[in-house]
Amino acid sequence: MSANADALAQGMQLLKAGLLSEAEREFLRVLALDKENSLAHFALGITCYQLDRLADAERYLTEAISLNPDFLPAHNNLALVYKAMGHADRAMTALRRALTIEPRYVDANYNLALIQEESGERHNAIASYRQVLALNPNFLRAHTNLGLLLRAAGDNLAALGHLNIVATQTSQDVSALVNLVLVLTDLARYADAISTGVLATQLAPENFSAWEALGNAQRLGGDASSAVLSLQRAYALNPASVELQYELGLSQNAAGDTVAARNTLNVVARLRPDWLKVLFARDLALPPLYVNDQHIADSNAAWVAGLENIEARLLGESTWSIQEGVEAISGYAPFYLHYQGIDNTKLQRRFGRIVETVARRAWPQFAEPVAWRPLTHGGRLRVGFISGYLRQHSVGHFFGNWICLLDTKKFESFVWYTGEASDAVTEKIRAHAMHFSHMASDIAALGPAIHASQLDVLIYLDVGMHPHSQGLAALYLAPIQCATFGHPVTTGIDSIGYFLSADAAEPENAQQHYNEQLIRLPQFAVSYSRPDTSRQRTPSALDASRRQLIVCAQPLFKILPHFDRLVARIVRELPGCRFAFFQSMWPRVNDAFISRISAALREAGIDPSRTIQMLPIMPYEEYLGTLAAADVVLDTTGFSGGNSSFDVIAVGAPVITPRGSMLRSRQTAAMLDIVGLPEFASATDDDYVANAISLASSKDRQREVQERMFARGAALFDDENCVRALERALNSASSSIGEVFRPKMP
Repeated sequence: MSANADALAQGMQLLKAGLLSEAEREFLRVLALDKENSLAHFALGITCYQLDRLADAERYLTEAISLNPDFLPAHNNLALVYKAMGHADRAMTALRRALTIEPRYVDANYNLALIQEESGERHNAIASYRQVLALNPNFLRAHTNLGLLLRAAGDNLAALGHLNIVATQTSQDVSALVNLVLVLTDLARYADAISTGVLATQLAPENFSAWEALGNAQRLGGDASSAVLSLQRAYALNPASVELQYELGLSQNAAGDTVAARNTLNVVARLRPDWLKVLFARDLALPPLYVNDQHIADSNAAWVAGLENIEARLLGESTWSIQEGVEAISGYAPFYLHYQGIDNTKLQRRFGRIVETVARRAWPQFAEPVAWRPLTHGGRLRVGFISGYLRQHSVGHFFGNWICLLDTKKFESFVWYTGEASDAVTEKIRAHAMHFSHMASDIAALGPAIHASQLDVLIYLDVGMHPHSQGLAALYLAPIQCATFGHPVTTGIDSIGYFLSADAAEPENAQQHYNEQLIRLPQFAVSYSRPDTSRQRTPSALDASRRQLIVCAQPLFKILPHFDRLVARIVRELPGCRFAFFQSMWPRVNDAFISRISAALREAGIDPSRTIQMLPIMPYEEYLGTLAAADVVLDTTGFSGGNSSFDVIAVGAPVITPRGSMLRSRQTAAMLDIVGLPEFASATDDDYVANAISLASSKDRQREVQERMFARGAALFDDENCVRALERALNSASSSIGEVFRPKMP
């Protein structure tokens, strides 16, 4: 071996050992004897790069390439030098030169993907990472980076595939498990996310990211009490994280501890006064259960005060950042506001103004009505539907057939599904929609996509159910924009011109409850498929030994203190009866409900322990069996059943409901009217109690009611006439607009 070769080899060993100055001397010795030694120039370039002498590194690597234009590692490392110098364009040029020489060069493809990602070229980076994995399917870092990029782009199913590969092959790598928890949470696969998160915390109990990911999965999966514990553990490990405090506050509120949530969020607001999302979460927090009537009044007053604070911040000044505003309206919806038994229409309108202000400042290109008129494109009427709940959910069951049964000869359907989980309902809708897009609830992507479709009509199926659609609804994306009763409350947003509702469920003065122009579709307005009750079974947990079994099928957050007093009145007349309620996923809420209703029963001289049974969350077949076993099902006051009331009627269970003053408290009453049992929709508390006692006391009357329900069920289920009526309404609205649509304000 020559002296030059010896020096070069010695320098490489020193470089590998991290002895950079000694290595540099050896490489310079080589160049002193052979100035055109491309390997020595290359080695010096790497050495200077590691010594952070970037200009020298660039000079040596450039010379190495000049001496040997096909020197692939030199091109690749020159790109890394340019990247370190902040010259992303020059770095990508160097890598593309390497790939022109050898397209299958994995390192160059990978580094190109990294630089594209850092430069914000998400689409190009995704393509480059895919090229890396086509060349080397076992490149785990590429799987990780691609998975995270796909997750950021909203393609969570594709992201899951890559992140799962990494987690499977590196089962002890906590960061891989945390990434998997995050994407499983995004996909609403909460049970899988939680089990993976538990594993991550067991492997690394001092890793705050693992506890944080687990806590968020628990909160979104409904186990807010466990989420609080996990996030408290994460915060103890990383007390400097304000984001963790914010997440803890959300979990405390979800668990029913509104006081603790406000205290936590107060701290966050002091630390990050620019975070508008904290103001929304703190000032507009509402408990999922009210302990008494005064609690309702106090909570409403606190919400109004919070709204005024936010109005002053958002409507009174323009110094807030668009990003913070969008995060705020994308993270909060006043869902619980409408479960107070109060007409909060005016408050919803005020909240709608805030949403409009933020959304239209963020996307000014959609702040004015669209430029085209309905039907000017020719052909079929283009109707768009958007929802995050086109699955086994009340929204999917209510409105799925609006899409599936639409006359394709006259209508062209466009569907944007923004939920994560898919099931048989989703796939049925996908199969029938002429255009189906499964997109993340990202307004920045959805707005342009919907606008580009040049719709005639856009229908929002569930504004208010979740914050993902309200910001979008504040934009003008079609000449006619409608909402409907997936969440049976006005949107309060002036860009929504019409509210499609059920004539049978609306009172005569219904228009005053809507910001939109009300369209009353006949009967219940939907073609609801009859539930399959053939596999119903009575759960072993159900205590049916008492003289009468009375079931309330509604979630606990719908049950107001007023209902407790009605229960006490009924029990006084039916000693020995059993009342069954379904537990929520939140232990604190369950405890608060049991405490509240027990107090009401004890005040009436009734032993709650012999009267109340809390049923666990159970499979659908057992839930139906519980309804079928009931002597009477009691509907809630203030906010009646929807999906659950269809189930009750499908199994033929006798049901008593109030006939309230607004759509949300009249849905079950409308169903009873349609099946010919209007007498069980009570106008007063006295009627409600008397009906419950009378029906629970007579097996003959129960059988009669069941027979009438089965005989008249065809009038309620699978009613295609409602879809035809929807078609007529859409045609009428489209043809009657002679100019660009501007909403009518009542």
